[in-house]
Amino acid sequence: MSRTRALALAALVCLAGTSCNALGLPSNCGGTEVIANFRQVGDLVVAANVQSADVVVGTIQDIELDGWQARVGLCLNEGEEISADVKAVVRTTSLLGEKFVDLKPLSEGPPFLQDGDVLTVEQTGKATELEDVFARLASILGAGNLEQLNRFTAAQAEILSEHTDDLRLILRELHKFTDTLDGRRDQIGAAIDSLDAVARTTLADAGILEQFLESFAGASGVLADQKNGLQSLLRSLDRFTEVSVQLLRETQGGFETQFKKLRPVLRVLVENSANVRESIQTLATFAEYWPESMPGDYLQLDVCQASPDMYGQGLTCPQSFGSGGAPPVSSRDGSAANAVDLIMKQPLGGGRR
Repeated sequence: MSRTRALALAALVCLAGTSCNALGLPSNCGGTEVIANFRQVGDLVVAANVQSADVVVGTIQDIELDGWQARVGLCLNEGEEISADVKAVVRTTSLLGEKFVDLKPLSEGPPFLQDGDVLTVEQTGKATELEDVFARLASILGAGNLEQLNRFTAAQAEILSEHTDDLRLILRELHKFTDTLDGRRDQIGAAIDSLDAVARTTLADAGILEQFLESFAGASGVLADQKNGLQSLLRSLDRFTEVSVQLLRETQGGFETQFKKLRPVLRVLVENSANVRESIQTLATFAEYWPESMPGDYLQLDVCQASPDMYGQGLTCPQSFGSGGAPPVSSRDGSAANAVDLIMKQPLGGGRR
């Protein structure tokens, strides 16, 4: 056989469905060759379309059995960029139409599928078809379960006949619920986008979170190491509180006595507040104009506080003698009294005129 006939026969075999790469011949794919492993492909044939988003992006180059899996060669057209994170599913164009491989990218952008990439069975699948449903139904009926199916249908009909109004109400409320969801689909989408943004932010800040957790763990270790010291501090604070409470209890009587003694003084001071203010104003006026009456001379002015009923008012200043050596001062009743005691007992006279 001549070389030309051998090449022609090999090309004919390739067109019939045998892998050209398996025969050691160069592939006739002018774009990107990708291998996809399927658990089952049904009636998928060579030269069927490869689509993505309902657009033809390539063809099936070969199909062969590889153990318990179907090894399918996909030839993507030149210039087609399909994300490597993709799901390949065998679908049907219509109810009884031809099959094709649908590529569904799970993400956008690079990396893209490259020449020689392999899709595992986890990245492939086969859509459920009407013939699969009929096959399962036939298996149910063929196993002698027709009578059980009849009983189940009769029981369901009896249940529904007694609760028709309730079922109608449920369907009506479900219709309202679906309408509400449909009316708020933009808000739901925005909420999902926000959750996605939060998740992305959390992933982006994973390093910061790890550092925080590590520092928190270190702080917990320090607290654990200082546990005995903290316990001692708390016990000391507890003892200090007990001492403080005991001190307050013991000095409470003394404080009350002092306040009782101070109360009359404060009362008289409040009663004479007007006199005190008037006296201070008068004294200020006197101190301002008195030097003008004797210009050029030195004048010493002593101002002292005395009870209005003292005979010695204006002659002596009891405060000048101090509390220890103050001379006795006679009051109106003729009794001698210490000046300081007299002032403390009869302060300012209470506004008598």
